[in-house]
This record gives sequence, structure tokens and C-alpha cells, in this order.
Amino acid sequence: MAKNKIVVAIVALVLYIVCPSLHAQTGGRLVLVRADSARGFLDQGRQVRELIGGVEFQQDSSHMYCQKARQYVDEGYVHFTGAVRIVSPPRQLLADEIFHYEQRREQIARGHARLMDRVRTLDAQSLHYFEIADRALADGNALLQDPEERVTLRGQRIEYLRGKGYASVERRPVFVRQDSSAKDSLVIRSRIMEMLDDGKRVQARDSVTMVQGSTSAQCGLLRYLREEEKITLVEQPRAQRDEDRMRGIEIDLYMKERTLTGIEIRGQAMVLTRVDTLLSQDLMHDFLSGEKIYVGVKNNQVDSVYVKDRATSYYHLFEDKKYKGINKVLGDELGMSFRDGKVHRVAVTSSPAASNGIFFPRSQQVALAKELDALLEQFRSGVIAPQQPRKKDVGPVDDERTSTKMRKPGQNIR
Repeated sequence: MAKNKIVVAIVALVLYIVCPSLHAQTGGRLVLVRADSARGFLDQGRQVRELIGGVEFQQDSSHMYCQKARQYVDEGYVHFTGAVRIVSPPRQLLADEIFHYEQRREQIARGHARLMDRVRTLDAQSLHYFEIADRALADGNALLQDPEERVTLRGQRIEYLRGKGYASVERRPVFVRQDSSAKDSLVIRSRIMEMLDDGKRVQARDSVTMVQGSTSAQCGLLRYLREEEKITLVEQPRAQRDEDRMRGIEIDLYMKERTLTGIEIRGQAMVLTRVDTLLSQDLMHDFLSGEKIYVGVKNNQVDSVYVKDRATSYYHLFEDKKYKGINKVLGDELGMSFRDGKVHRVAVTSSPAASNGIFFPRSQQVALAKELDALLEQFRSGVIAPQQPRKKDVGPVDDERTSTKMRKPGQNIR
């Protein structure tokens, strides 16, 4: 028994000499709580304390756990290795190895680095965490995840201000918001990307692309509002959905429960639609234009279209899969309803009475075809020409005939 007491006393004395801070309160200092073994030595003139096995340190409310630690006394840092974990509730930092700087309150984590709290997890090959500023710089396959919202933000480098809910991503950033089925997940790519307002907003700049289900888009600047489930595209935006191609000054995409419900195009709005190949093997396009176009989507099909201000429509008409010609309609406002993915009815209104429309059979559409080809080329080039005052195809429509009554495709509006 006496021999055991002597051994314990010797170990306690060694620890006291090697780690004099062991018996002190932290007071902002790094304190050793426990270790299976300890020794002190000089490394190129530097005083080093080495702790091995079940190592635990404490600094204020932070606890550090690892299998091995080397404390460089003069430099004021500790090198933790082996299943390293730094717990500062509600935050944790994990890695294969972590360099902890006592005075600066900074950690450099390498190898499977992970910074996590109750909301998000940040993973990377290496991670520099600034504890006082609550700021992290993650390098190498960086990934920021919000499991509850099923959101991920990925890139080669992520700067993350955890307390402010802000993140910026460089080098091939990708934002993904997963759908429950994963088939209609929202995916955004760009050269520069930011997460703001604790993830409520995402902003992507420069060479932006976006995909969700059958809808895709390209632009120079994208803004995503999570709670409103709205995406705004500006700076030469273009959007596609199935056979529809859309252009304008701005494009808004509206969703409900992560499913697309509508598309609004503002400013020199244009929609180009490929005619169903089951109806025609020839390359044909329907065309819509106006100052504002809204496309309603229901059950993943176009349900309605509304065109406001300087509305123009070119629509190819088929009956029993036989091509008949083109309807051209002009007005202040134009409404179209759809059934089974095809136009069912059309309504046009103007005030004062300036609506007009005409049906061009195949034998009479040479001039109209050239006019439509010019519009298609304008659409494809992305060059939106200044709008000129319209020349009427037919005489003014009287008040009685410029009502909101829905008309079937092919019925002349005169």
C-alpha cells in the first residue's frame, strides 16, 4: 500500500512540473484535465509537453478530446491528433488533427474536418475556425448542409459566418434543395454564390444555371427566396420548360411545396414553343410576346397563359392532326386556357377597340412565315429589337367583339 502511494505521489509531482496549469482555474487559459501518460522534452530548443491516451483539455467552456497532444508552451498552441473533437456547445469541431492556438482562440483542422451545430454541418479537407468571430474558412471539397431543409451548398472553398447565417462559395459552387422524391430537386450553379439571412436567401452571380425537373434557366444573376419559394432571374435571363423557351428582362419562377406553379416574364417578354412532333414532323414554333407574360403550371402541365400589354400570338392550327394554318392575334391583353397540354380557348381584349386577329391558311402564309421567322431569329439571338408601332392586319375590331369572351383557336377575331 505504501509503495502505491509513493508511485501516485511521483506521478502527481511529474504532472505538476510538466503541466503547472493543471491545478489552476481556466481563466481563459488552456488547462489539462486528464491524460493516461505525460512527458516533457525539448524539440529544437522549444519546450514541448506530450500527452498520450484519453487526453482532455479545457479552455473556458470548450473541451478538447484526442488520443495524443503536443503542447508547445512558448508558441502558445497545441497539436491534437487522433479522433480530435473540440466541444463548445452547441458547436463541435472534429478532424484527424487540429492545431489549437490558445491566445488567438483559433483552430486549424485537417483531414475529415467538420464544424457542426444543431442546424448545419460544414465539411472540408481542411478548415480554419476563428472562434471569437465565429467564422470558418473551409478548403477542399467544402460542403455546407442543412438536413432539416434538405439543402446543401458545395464548392472548393466556403467562407462561413455561423452566427450571422452567411456563407460565400468560390470555385464551382453548387446549391441543391432536394425534393422528397429527388426527381425535382432544385440545382443552381454559378461562379460566385452567397447564402444570406441564415439560409432564407441565396444569390448566385456570373454564368448562372438552374435546373428543377423539366425546368431550366440561365442568367447573370439569380435570387432565391426560400420561404416565398420564388426564384428571380435577371441579366439576360433565359428559361426552358419542356418545349417552351422564354426570354425577357426579368423572369420569376414560383413554387409551392417545391413544385413549380408559375412563370412570370417581365419586360419584352417572349415565349417560343415547339409544335408537337406528333402533329408535325416539320420544325414549327408558336410564338407569344408582350410586356408581361404569366404561364400557369398545374400537375406539371401548362394550365393557362396570360399576356399583358402589346400582346402578340402566332399559333399553328391543326384539326384531326392535319395542319390548317396560323392564327395571328394582336391586342392589349391575351388569355389562353389549356386542356391536356394543348390550347383550348383564347381570349383577347383591348381598350380602346384595337384588337385584331386573322387566320392564315397554308396557301396564304408566305409573308407571315417570313415575319415569324424574323421573330424567331430575334428570340434565338437574344437581341430584343425596339418595339415599333403596330400595323394592323385587319381593321379595328368594334367594342362588341373586343370582349373577354374565350374563343377557340382558329376562330377569326374581327
